[in-house]
Amino acid sequence: MSVTLSPPLNTTEQVTQEHHWTVEEFYHAYEAGELGYSKNWELIQGRIIEKMPPGFHHAALADIIAQMLRDAMQPPFIVREEKPVQLSADTQLIPDTTVARGARTDYLSHHPAPEEVVVLVEVADTTVVKDLGEKALQYAQSGIADYWVVLVNDRAIVVYRQPSPEGYQDVARLAGADTLSPLAMPSAVWTINALVGRADAPEES
Repeated sequence: MSVTLSPPLNTTEQVTQEHHWTVEEFYHAYEAGELGYSKNWELIQGRIIEKMPPGFHHAALADIIAQMLRDAMQPPFIVREEKPVQLSADTQLIPDTTVARGARTDYLSHHPAPEEVVVLVEVADTTVVKDLGEKALQYAQSGIADYWVVLVNDRAIVVYRQPSPEGYQDVARLAGADTLSPLAMPSAVWTINALVGRADAPEES
């Protein structure tokens, strides 16, 4: 099916509301140049939305957390930064950091699906409401077991676990000297201060 957008979308507020998009249709439109020049489109329940580029603080924290996860999450896990995760036929999001099972070559033909994801991280400054609300529900309904939202302005992390169709059943806000470990790698332990850039190195046990 071909759907033409005119003019191309160019702001975060411009969303294609009249058509319920699938991931396949989304890629056809993008490759045809119908979505403008941005590479940061997300598809949420058939709605195409452009992500704003991260600010310097957001980008730095995303780098810090990705590197800590990369140092700790050895094979059979890989760490991907700002790469798509396909949750369903009509939903594809771009988390700041994804830890997925397998090798990088496993994803030559598809983006990680929920059953392949072990940790998702969103860094939130201007997107706090969406990351704690709509995206948290999407991730829970998809079965993502370990979802972290880094609150840039509060220097805290909200950790979501035990996903269900109604949302996450276990939600904890951590800060300061509180510690956090991925469910898939409990031997890796960091303080929240380390993860949000207030210390030079993670704590490991």
